[in-house]
Amino acid sequence: MADGDFSKQRQRAERILDAAAELVLRWGYKRVTIDEVARRANIGKGTVYLHWKTREALFLAVLARDALRMFDRFAAAMREDPAELLLHRVMRRRLLLLEEFPLLQALFTRDTEVLGNLVSESTARPLQAHKFAYLREYCGLLRSHGLLRADVDLGAQLYAINAAVLGFYLLDPLLPAEERQPIEERAEMVATMVRRAFEPPDPPDLDVLRALAPGIIDRFEQLRAHYVQFSQGNTTSTRESPEE
Repeated sequence: MADGDFSKQRQRAERILDAAAELVLRWGYKRVTIDEVARRANIGKGTVYLHWKTREALFLAVLARDALRMFDRFAAAMREDPAELLLHRVMRRRLLLLEEFPLLQALFTRDTEVLGNLVSESTARPLQAHKFAYLREYCGLLRSHGLLRADVDLGAQLYAINAAVLGFYLLDPLLPAEERQPIEERAEMVATMVRRAFEPPDPPDLDVLRALAPGIIDRFEQLRAHYVQFSQGNTTSTRESPEE
């Protein structure tokens, strides 16, 4: 495929993803059809299927694209300041970033009103298969470098971290409006909780952070590569749809 043709195909795929993301946020996954996505993207229905073979694959691609953008933000922050690899800083940034990526937040909180059966374990498993393995490896590296407490089993620690942090995503919708906390304050609260509960009391060694940062970023890149395959669709196809 010529570079120009590939570029046009990728631009068209981005247009499709933009349309799908806008519609699912507006109406919810259950109500959005491929026909509506095609109309919004100003292409034929068959052209959508050139890029993604199924409706489910298209919307998983929407989520994967947001995840890639989020990974890039994490990696950029760590390159700028190695202290951003600390668990409490990661959890703080994740809470803030999910405000910018509402579809990822819906996936994280299993919001079926927005994402329907895309949040089910069987459907989302291909997208998230490497995420939990990455989290275990990441926390293992922190523990081995004295940046995370190692006086409890790693599996139990991961469970406790996830259980503790999840409340910061789920609680606010259950509260009266006047009791809800601004996102910036929630982010500081989650950082303080994670730091005090799961990290050693002594300040981290800056040399250790600088030495560890490239390895953590490299693992982010490996995780990112897994998500790329979901976001790109059938980019090797060169034929045009008869329905366009």
